This record gives sequence, structure tokens and C-alpha cells, in this order.
Amino acid sequence: MRKFELTSFHLHIMAMAFMLCDHIWATVVSGNDWMTDIGRIAFPIFAFLIAEGCFHTKNLKKYMLRLLLCALVSEIPFNLMYISSPFYLLHQNVIWTLLIGLGMIHLNEKAKDRKPLAVSFIRVGTVFLGGLL
Repeated sequence: MRKFELTSFHLHIMAMAFMLCDHIWATVVSGNDWMTDIGRIAFPIFAFLIAEGCFHTKNLKKYMLRLLLCALVSEIPFNLMYISSPFYLLHQNVIWTLLIGLGMIHLNEKAKDRKPLAVSFIRVGTVFLGGLL
């Protein structure tokens, strides 16, 4: 009997399905709050996949560029779907948050070779910077 392995591909498909539930509730089928609850599971899965991608990618710059391109391409449809306006600065799609998290992970990884006190300050600084952004 073959053992089932949960790969990053499976996690990605699951997260997209959970996110779709959330978006369907928000746009098409109102009144089903349970769909939002299911949809909220997607973000931690995507965040995990971003962190794993950061450590396993061969070219972090290309990885970040692809994520940036995805964030840019999806921003206008996201705004049109939720706000009915192509531009809205107060609410962006979650890909921007994932991109910021990826940048903060990268800064923390670059800081590992410094003195311990400097590493602590950089790590605390990235938490505040990430939260601010």
C-alpha cells in the first residue's frame, strides 16, 4: 500500500480551494459565514509555502519578482471585486502581505552572519518594519 505524502503542491491546491470559498462568500453567495471561516485557513498555508519557497528556491530575486508581478496583476481585479473601483489604497490583496513577509525572511537570513546583538536588533526591526508595511 502506498503512503500518502502531503506535498507543497497539495497544500497549494488546498489553500486555493479554501481561498475560493472565502471569495465566493464575499462576492456571490452572501450569508454563508462558514465559508469565510474555511477561507481563513488559506493564509497560514500560503505563508508557510512562501517561507518554504524562500529556503528552497534557487533564485530568490526571481521568486520575489514573480510574486510582485502576481500582486500587481491581481490588484485591479481584487479592487474591482471588493470595492468596485480599480484603485483603492486602504485595502490590498494578500499577495502584498506575503511579499512583505518574504522580504522580512530574507533580511533575517542575511543578518545571521552578524554579531548576536546585531542579529537581535535586525530581527526585532524586521518585525516592526513588516508590521508597519
